[in-house]
Amino acid sequence: MARPDGWTIDLPPLAERTLAAVMARGVAVHPDKMAIRDADRVLSYGALYEESLSVAAGFERLGVGRQQPVAMMLDNHVDIIRTWFSLGLTARIEVPVNTAFRGRLLAHVIANCGARVIVIEEHYADRLPPIADALPALETVVVRGDPSKVSLPPHWKVMALADLPGPAVAAPHVDPWDLIGIMYTSGTTGASKGVRAPHALAYQCATPDAWRHPASDDVNMITLPLFHIGAQWMGILGSLIGQASIVIMPRFSASNFWADAKRYDCTFAHVLGSIAEFLYRQPPGPGDTDHPIRNMAMAPVLPEVKDFIRRFGLNGVCTGYGMTEAGSITAVPIGAEAVPGQIGWVRPDVEARIVDAHDQPVAPGEPGELIVRHRDPWSMMDGYHDMPEATVDVWRNMWLHTGDMVRQAKNGQLVFCDRIKDAIRRRGENISSFEVEREITEHAAVFECAVVAVPSETAEDEVKACVVLQPGAALDPADLIAFLVPRLPYFMVPRFIEFLPELPKTPTAKIRKHELRERGLTAETWDREVAGVVVTR
Repeated sequence: MARPDGWTIDLPPLAERTLAAVMARGVAVHPDKMAIRDADRVLSYGALYEESLSVAAGFERLGVGRQQPVAMMLDNHVDIIRTWFSLGLTARIEVPVNTAFRGRLLAHVIANCGARVIVIEEHYADRLPPIADALPALETVVVRGDPSKVSLPPHWKVMALADLPGPAVAAPHVDPWDLIGIMYTSGTTGASKGVRAPHALAYQCATPDAWRHPASDDVNMITLPLFHIGAQWMGILGSLIGQASIVIMPRFSASNFWADAKRYDCTFAHVLGSIAEFLYRQPPGPGDTDHPIRNMAMAPVLPEVKDFIRRFGLNGVCTGYGMTEAGSITAVPIGAEAVPGQIGWVRPDVEARIVDAHDQPVAPGEPGELIVRHRDPWSMMDGYHDMPEATVDVWRNMWLHTGDMVRQAKNGQLVFCDRIKDAIRRRGENISSFEVEREITEHAAVFECAVVAVPSETAEDEVKACVVLQPGAALDPADLIAFLVPRLPYFMVPRFIEFLPELPKTPTAKIRKHELRERGLTAETWDREVAGVVVTR
């Protein structure tokens, strides 16, 4: 696979791919340089290291041992980094919890990981009493805020995060195969799975060599939630590997994004494609280029990426594809062309194949499932926590099966086609729901959509589009079909359209397509064949 000239990924020896080694290097080179800041606090590399080991003393007092988990349900601020690092630097395991979780979802994560201690924001703590009976292992609740304002079951010990630190502990040896975290993936068809992530996996995912940024003179602005690996590994850990500085924002704000970047002298930012879309749709103004950001990591890449770069005065964007289980798999570094619809070249440190249902290679350019493995040990997950059947299912024939359908473009990059389970077969043709959705959302009246298979009169599928309109917008289904006809092959144009007020989603905003498939055809579903709208070759 052709890759950009001069693009290499130089990982250090395996023993150095740990959070402890990263911080040791940073402290040795520039202990007084800013490592992280939020609106209230600034911590140098040296201060972050010392304060993290001070917090670790508190977990030691609570009896949390080596390679034991601690759940964290925290917002974006310096404290979440201090807490995470206190665990990672001392070979304990962090379990970041999505702050939208509640009820059974929250109970599943805390119970499945086996955490005896949870660190939680005061304003989330009221979610714990209703699920107390489902948390037999939980013993201690550490509240970020005022514990006196929290009413919890009497059998739990309750204390303030502010009271946790003590005299800094001596940092123990941490191995690259030690778990840095149990990271829960969003379950779209079942319970969330806890990915057992070694330190070396987090390092492989985070290394800035893959994107040629951020560099040591960068200030990286983090607006993504820090319970996700995108912000945590690629944002925080990647910046520290590159010995850069980090600014943590409480959340993303489209209206304040560029002003915040200017305020904190940020030169780099990680954004999701949806965030880039929000920025791009803001009215143009003088602030579009009045900021120091010069490069961005964007995934997926906007269709208008070239105009996005021009409008906001950027040098370029990098992108890539990965998954919690396997880290970073593909990348497009800064300086190479990020092409809409393409997800990058397979990294030199990764082996990948595109295969059929029997793990046989497909013909060049044909779609198939992406399967991967790494050239270095401990760069992939150590399995799903307490879910052996799920672990066996994803590992077959010595390869990890991503569940994603891709094909290889002529330039060597991979093109994402669909999730395997979301692919549609109609009239002898395989249809990517992703590609149909991309064209539908180009319509100005459409906010978002999901395309699913529904049963037809034959043995194959029909295509249904579930569409959410922009606020106040109206759209005739026939007009949407007319919009799509010149954009899609005839067999990909949906037969059925249903307008919905919202799409069912997981707490991590992934669309629950299985619910839409189960919904099937309803009285509100529009059928273009019944309406007499003809689509021809």
